[in-house]
Amino acid sequence: MKSQSPVNDNFYNDKDVAHRIASILQMEETLLKQKIVYLQDVTDPGTTSEYEQGRQQLSDKLDTLRRSVKMDLVSRDDVPLRTRARFEQSLRATSTTEEEACLIQDYLRIEATMLTKSGESVSDLHAALFDADESTRKQALLSIEEAFRMKESVIQPLFSRLVDLRQARATASGKIGYEELAFAELGRVDYTSQDVNHYATIIQSDFLPVKRRFQREQQTFLGKKTLHPWDVRQSAYTQIDHHVTGSDTSFLDKAQAILESVHPYFADILKVMRHRNHLDIDARSNKAGGGFCEYLPVEQQSFLFMNRIHTFDDLVIFMHEIGHAVHHDAMKETYDGLQPIPLEVGEFAAMSLELLTMNEWHQVISDKKDVARAKLEQMRSIVEFLPETIIVDRFQSWLYAHPDHDPKERHVYYADFRESYDTDVIDWSETPDWKGHEWMSVIHLFETPFYYIEYAIAQIAALQLYHRFTKDPDQTLKDFIAALALSQTHSVQDVYARAGVSFLPTEGEVSELVSFLTSEVETWKIILQDGTSI
Repeated sequence: MKSQSPVNDNFYNDKDVAHRIASILQMEETLLKQKIVYLQDVTDPGTTSEYEQGRQQLSDKLDTLRRSVKMDLVSRDDVPLRTRARFEQSLRATSTTEEEACLIQDYLRIEATMLTKSGESVSDLHAALFDADESTRKQALLSIEEAFRMKESVIQPLFSRLVDLRQARATASGKIGYEELAFAELGRVDYTSQDVNHYATIIQSDFLPVKRRFQREQQTFLGKKTLHPWDVRQSAYTQIDHHVTGSDTSFLDKAQAILESVHPYFADILKVMRHRNHLDIDARSNKAGGGFCEYLPVEQQSFLFMNRIHTFDDLVIFMHEIGHAVHHDAMKETYDGLQPIPLEVGEFAAMSLELLTMNEWHQVISDKKDVARAKLEQMRSIVEFLPETIIVDRFQSWLYAHPDHDPKERHVYYADFRESYDTDVIDWSETPDWKGHEWMSVIHLFETPFYYIEYAIAQIAALQLYHRFTKDPDQTLKDFIAALALSQTHSVQDVYARAGVSFLPTEGEVSELVSFLTSEVETWKIILQDGTSI
């Protein structure tokens, strides 16, 4: 693996270190490939066995080898101070136990194969939540809630055991609680949990009013006095002409044309992924839910995994995952497998691609008003989701700050956090339990604890980047790509600054950003009303 980083050049000029790093990258790629094959059919006993055996055989070896290299490098003067700090922090962290890993896999199997009382697959019901018919949406949500309630007797003790195991690792590591250990495991040396309060304040003071306005529009559009949880994906902007349906090949052709128009570099990345068959985008029974884009460090290529449901959301999700691929490609020369890819930068890259491609949506939507609707729905979805990031983050903090809590309290506190950090527009009276039970469907809580606040941090940074892009697209893209290349060697603050955005935006910066976004929304509404050219 060649490196253009002076620091990494020092690493690789040490033959012993270079050899061990090569082994790390090979093991990492082997595990990732086994994981991908397993997730493509979580019910296949052969791939499940291979994946679980691979984890058992390689995970400990990989962790031991990483630790040995870090221990050799942590005292070297030619290793930057921040890198040494990340190494020191991770060396104090502990490895996920085999029992934890098995419990996570158990949950993923439960989530991927969950059925309703009538035998419907829960994964198939999510598309129905986009249906224009309220009775269809309502029945879908009620069925999903019912399915999770039927599995609660399995999920609750499973999660309780995860909390116990994680807290035990934190105690063994000398940490106050698992949140502190999780920060170490995630490689966070650039900010603390206290800084998260800044984002909670921003979202409460500046973004909740915007969300409330969108929700009032939803009420008017649906002709309802109150909104219900099954209405959240319905607005005046969801009924667009879906020109991104059809075959996977057709979908990828259109996505590639959009990327080419924004920046040929982005399109080239997708071309290579298609050539190497590093894409699995169709929804199938027994395929794991969700989406991701993994970096294969030996091939120095990405693999994109998602489940198309043949709505316009497919394009947005795909662009999000391609953003991860762009990030992987930009930082591949400095990736050494020793440090996790900073999630705050990874999600910034992904969310930025969603926004940077918006002005090319006319390539898949022919009607100008539908383009405006799609942009409005994109912004509405962003504002809709931001409070969720705070709710889940605060819920996690509470969980591990009170590890001896009663499992039933989880429902109570999750509902309380929704009361505190969301608007008061949704009427939960017909689904009162789901308000507190919904946490059971949040995969991150089980698989990647404390990986959630990054979505808020990165989303607000991506909105700032989009603001820059509307004023100076060429320079913004140049700075964006250059910034992503720094993610393994520089702080999150430095990466954001190189991209021209703020990590902890000031009150004035947030006010200016929200004013800009409000202006954009009003412009798109005018286009929607009179068909003015975009």
